[in-house]
Amino acid sequence: MAAAVIGIRPVYAKLTAFAVSSFIVGVAGALWGFVHLGSWEPAAFNINRSFDLLFMVIIGGLGSIMGSFFGAAFIVIVPIVLDNVTVLLGLSTATAAHLTSMIFGALIVFFLIVEPHGLARLWAIGKEKLRLWPFPH
Repeated sequence: MAAAVIGIRPVYAKLTAFAVSSFIVGVAGALWGFVHLGSWEPAAFNINRSFDLLFMVIIGGLGSIMGSFFGAAFIVIVPIVLDNVTVLLGLSTATAAHLTSMIFGALIVFFLIVEPHGLARLWAIGKEKLRLWPFPH
């Protein structure tokens, strides 16, 4: 309503934003396919990749750019850390793989129950607490 009052056509602005973001995501997907994978094939984008992308958005926090970065870092770094910890504990590879999946799933459920706004909200709360830390009022 406010945009229409100052002379911006809302439908045109929404369609333009959608077109620009679709173009950027398309270029990012093509670069991921050719640079990261080396070739593009349908098997590269399976159901597990779809779940990873969904979990990145949910865990990071909907509606925030910082949440997208936090969700992507969580999905990439946590399985690597859990694999290394299970190797350091001397567990077999099968046990390590199953334990990593179980802990990763439990962390996802934990974040969905405890903080539905994701890691971005936890980051904002932490920043606010540290801002007021020495002299709370």
